Amino acid sequence: MTSFIDTHCHLDRLSLPPAEAVQQARDAGVNTLMTISVDSQTLEQVDLLVQEHPEVYGSLGIHPHDASCYETQVEEKIRKGCRENPKILAIGETGLDYHYLYSSKAQQQEAFRRQLELAIDLELPVVLHTREAEEDTLAILREIPVPQRGVAHSFTGSESMARELVEMGWKIGINGIVTFKNAADLREVVQGLPEDSILLETDAPFLAPVPHRGKPNDPSKVPVIAKFLAPLLGMSLEQLAETTNHNAQSLFGFPPNSGFPQENGGVSP
Repeated sequence: MTSFIDTHCHLDRLSLPPAEAVQQARDAGVNTLMTISVDSQTLEQVDLLVQEHPEVYGSLGIHPHDASCYETQVEEKIRKGCRENPKILAIGETGLDYHYLYSSKAQQQEAFRRQLELAIDLELPVVLHTREAEEDTLAILREIPVPQRGVAHSFTGSESMARELVEMGWKIGINGIVTFKNAADLREVVQGLPEDSILLETDAPFLAPVPHRGKPNDPSKVPVIAKFLAPLLGMSLEQLAETTNHNAQSLFGFPPNSGFPQENGGVSP
C-alpha cells in the first residue's frame, strides 16, 4: 500500500464539504493534508479545519494578491493562531505575484518581508508563492534568510531559481502543472532536482492534473501526480511516496506516521 501527503491545498475552497474531501483523500491513500490560508478571512477557517480533522494541518499567512490588506491586526492574528494551535506548522502562503498586481509590488514586498520576519520570530517554515517575480523574490530571501526555510509551492520558475532555492535549503512543491502538455520546461527542471528537495501538493481546488484538467481539483489527486512523476524521476511509486513524505515531515514536523498507510487508507501501486 502506498500513501501520500498533500502539502498544499485549500480545503475551505473545495466544491466538496471538507469532511467528505478528507475522507475521499484517505480512500485514495492521502493520509495527511496541509490546508493553507490566503487572506484574513481564511485565517479563521484554516484554524477551525485543523481542529476538526485529525489528518489536517495548516499554514497561516496572506497571499500576495491580498498584500494591500496586510496590517498589524492581521499579523497579530497570524501570530496568535500559530502560537495557540500546535497544528499550525508554517507561515504562508506569502510571496510575490506580479502577474495580476491586485496589490502593488511595493505592498507585496512589504507584506512578504514582514511575514518572513514573523516566521523567523515563530521559528516556522514558510509556504512561498512566487509568480513572474523571480529576481525580487530571491533578492528578498537573500536579504531575510529564514532559518527554518520552507517550500516554493506550485513551482513554475526557472532552473536557476530552483537551483538557488535548493542551495538555500528550500523545498520545491510540485503539483498537477507538471502533467500539463505545455509544461516541458518544468519537467526538465524537476528532473534536475535533488530527491530530498521535492514535495507533492495539489493546490486544490486549482490545477487538477491530467486527465482531470479543467475539473475541480481535490487532495485525492496526489497519487495521480505521483504516478506521472515517479517514472520521470526514475523512481518507483513507493520510493517517491517515501521520499516526499520524509521531505514533508522534515520541513513541517508532521507526526512520524504522517503519510504512511493507516487502517482505512492507502492505495496499491
